[in-house]
Amino acid sequence: MSGPPVVIAVWCALAMTASTVCAQPLKDVFRRVNASVVLIRTTPKAPPPGVNGADAAPLEEGLGSGVLVSADGKVVTAAHVVKTDPTIHVHFLDGAPIAATVIAVAPFADIALLQLDRVPPTAAVATFGNSDLLDAGDQIFTIGAPYGANHSLAVGWISARREPPKIYEDATALEVFQTDLNVFEGNSGGPLFDLDGLVVGIVTHVLSKDGATGGPSFSVTGNVVKRLMLDERRTWFGVESFMLEGPMAEAFHLPQPAGLLVQAVATGSLAAQLGLRGGSLPATVADVPLLLGGDIVLDFLGSPVTATELFMSGVLAALDKIKPGDTVTMRVWRGGKVVPLTTTAIEP
Repeated sequence: MSGPPVVIAVWCALAMTASTVCAQPLKDVFRRVNASVVLIRTTPKAPPPGVNGADAAPLEEGLGSGVLVSADGKVVTAAHVVKTDPTIHVHFLDGAPIAATVIAVAPFADIALLQLDRVPPTAAVATFGNSDLLDAGDQIFTIGAPYGANHSLAVGWISARREPPKIYEDATALEVFQTDLNVFEGNSGGPLFDLDGLVVGIVTHVLSKDGATGGPSFSVTGNVVKRLMLDERRTWFGVESFMLEGPMAEAFHLPQPAGLLVQAVATGSLAAQLGLRGGSLPATVADVPLLLGGDIVLDFLGSPVTATELFMSGVLAALDKIKPGDTVTMRVWRGGKVVPLTTTAIEP
């Protein structure tokens, strides 16, 4: 009769020990990676004198988070945090403001890369993990500045992996983690860490209904962020696009089975140099919100658009090989006819 209580007591002791062991590393990991996280404050451009009148409301500062990803001062954040604001300052643990400029943007993925004027000696550089190894049920955490409360920890779980169909940013298929993290204004742009302290995503937005205080949060997966912002710094294509195929391609009267409907073109990108045009007319097509009226890409460097991942891989491989001075060609469907576009690549 004495056996079972002893077994239960031993099990309980082991469970308590395991809980303590599990809790302690998270505290240690938080302390280790916290020095890589930054608070981001932005100031929008002031309107010309007299435009809004003397009683105009004061300009509202932007607020967000980010993470240092290189020793030379590159910080990843959410694109909507920095927008087009001319004045950007980041703050590490010491609180001192450091000027930053935007050097790359992936608007559709909502990711931006900043370059700092300097890196404080106490800062830590975060390391990316392989986000493909994570799935629903894995525990993660983020560090950010909800409503300005800097370097706040939030712990949660991955609820699902989401891959918006046929949507591409710079020829890269988008992918996000849905999480149950409690995040708020100011958390946007903050890093999503796994329990080893590796960056596996960047927090971008929360899905909530009117009047709701919260909802599921979403983070662009780390592998997508790396490809868009860091890997090999390939020639910046700078296009948000949506794949048209089958009946949708026919509805747009394309002269081939598939094409890329251009949503937006980033200033200074290769697409902008080519003269590619983005959409401007909001519409919903097959339950997908889109911008119509832009170009539809038919081929890139002589390779016709196909509704396969192989084509996108080919675009990425081609961008990797483009060097300054190379001639870049593209054909688009514009105004019901095929229009060729040509430019000379410049330094990325």
